Amino acid sequence: MDATRITRHLEETIDNFEKQKIKDIKNIFSEFITIEMLFHGKALEIYTAAYQNIQNIDEHEDLEVFRSSLYPPDYQSRLDIVRANSKSPLQRTGSSKSSLRTVQVRKKNYILDHCIKGINIILSS
Repeated sequence: MDATRITRHLEETIDNFEKQKIKDIKNIFSEFITIEMLFHGKALEIYTAAYQNIQNIDEHEDLEVFRSSLYPPDYQSRLDIVRANSKSPLQRTGSSKSSLRTVQVRKKNYILDHCIKGINIILSS
């Protein structure tokens, strides 16, 4: 009789432990999934706004702004100064490469500025 009672009590303890374990796992995964859905929902909002900002870029206007930044009003005079001070064709080639690199960096900065503006708009809303 004692053995049967102890066995039943042990089975109840095991069942209660298993029930609690299932509840705990369910709560943990539910919270995890909720957090992940919130994260991905916010990411989707940000990507949507960024996509819309990219689509709203006026390519012609931006190209004009970019071109005007490449050739400031006194650009020709600076180029003449560089040519006049250059001692060999090799130095002129290096100067051209440097100018090209500067243009590439400006273009990347220009694109990056547009992306940052879009992200700032999203974060401020």
